Amino acid sequence: MRSEPQDSALAAGLRALEERDFEAAEMALRELVGRQPSHHGAWHALAWTYLQSGRGELALEAARHAFEASRSNLDYLNTLGVAYGETGAQQEAEACFRKALKRRPVFLHAIINLAKSLEKQERAAEAIPLFERALALEPGFPRLATNLARLYCQRGDAARARALLERAAPAAADAETVAMAQAECDLELDGPDAAIARLASAVEGNPHWSVARYALAHALLANGRWRDGWRHYQARHELHGTRASSLRPDGERIVLRGEQGLGDVLFFLRFAPLLQARGARLALACEEKLQPLIALEKAGEDPSAVWLGDLPHLLQCDETPPAWPLVASEASRAEARNRLAALGPGPYLAVTWRAGTDAVRLREFGAERMSLSKAIAPAQLGTALRGWPGTVIALQRGARSGEAAQFAAGLGRAFHDLSALGDDLPALLGVLAEIDEYVGVSNTNIHLLAGLGRTARVLVPYPAEWRWLRREGRSPWFPGFPVYRQSVSRDWGAAVEQMGKDLSRV
Repeated sequence: MRSEPQDSALAAGLRALEERDFEAAEMALRELVGRQPSHHGAWHALAWTYLQSGRGELALEAARHAFEASRSNLDYLNTLGVAYGETGAQQEAEACFRKALKRRPVFLHAIINLAKSLEKQERAAEAIPLFERALALEPGFPRLATNLARLYCQRGDAARARALLERAAPAAADAETVAMAQAECDLELDGPDAAIARLASAVEGNPHWSVARYALAHALLANGRWRDGWRHYQARHELHGTRASSLRPDGERIVLRGEQGLGDVLFFLRFAPLLQARGARLALACEEKLQPLIALEKAGEDPSAVWLGDLPHLLQCDETPPAWPLVASEASRAEARNRLAALGPGPYLAVTWRAGTDAVRLREFGAERMSLSKAIAPAQLGTALRGWPGTVIALQRGARSGEAAQFAAGLGRAFHDLSALGDDLPALLGVLAEIDEYVGVSNTNIHLLAGLGRTARVLVPYPAEWRWLRREGRSPWFPGFPVYRQSVSRDWGAAVEQMGKDLSRV
């Protein structure tokens, strides 16, 4: 039996963890395992302290200690699987969950976690029966119905997803998530107006639903309803814990503050000339590696700075202004020409197949956030480009293991990898200025090309991200860019076939 001080320390750690005071929880639990290294309960609580505070490697270490100290405890084995998943080791995570289920087939958390792991590995057909099994065991478990409905939609069965959500909605503990999932079904089955109406009703009845309001912003923007969309886009401040900006009087110096990713900074800079037209002097605070490309004064931290993403709302924009102009220096272009010539003969085609949030690496714990993932199978993209007569170059940042080989197999020959140029944006800009064609999903490179006054052939997943609109045709934000849209069934076949035909006529 443990001594009273140890029990007291564990209770203190668990209480701090419940209150999300991770620093206090870590201190109490670390002190306890320091005195008693075999205290598996403390190691397990410490693992969850690290999981919930986003420290995956430390969580994995603690979960291993807990399980090694008590190998018969299936909760510890499940937590070990979660920790593996948080560090991106999905195969190891899957093995843990399967071992737990072999010993306890109705272990609800292991069933759900195995389904999540398979989904992250893009094995949806295997994940669906597990989510269905978990839902049968516990119909009211948070997010189960919405996770399963999302997978149904991804496999082209929005009607089945809607029926599931209608059954789940009355008793749902996660009503906001259910409402957003129902809106996605409305989009596919009844069109964008129905989806917008549902989200607007949900937000009106629940003003504190900031995630739903942010989803409404995206739905409005994706359908060209700019002013209302930008108003609701302000909800991101509630999600990110930031404060909305206000504009100073015309003619004063205004510091613009970058937010989100590099692509978002480049995108929202297109609204900055509207401030300059009012006589404002502009400075920019953004990620250091982007600064050399932007012809604005560099600024440091400024509490009165204006978030770039607030500009269209503050300016009450109904416009779709052109991209902020970028210039590749003659030196960077000359270097790019030499670099390309050394790789092989022209014409030069650059490609990317993945952008946004990589689901395999996405954390499950910590702050809730909306994520965006855009991808096409590398082998399928390579096959579509097999007839390219010149040199093919990959600019794919953060490729998963094996994807380069898959792309090469589809392409039927070797290609060259220049993805490291993402750390040297002036050099990357030079290459983008010199290539002949670019094909890929929307990412930072698309914004760089737009700033250069060039174009790209963009593969747009379904449902389309708002910049590409949820209707056929080209985007007003990127008017010269040919768009190839994934079908509602999430099949890329027709899109890549058309893209291949268009490239062959160049």
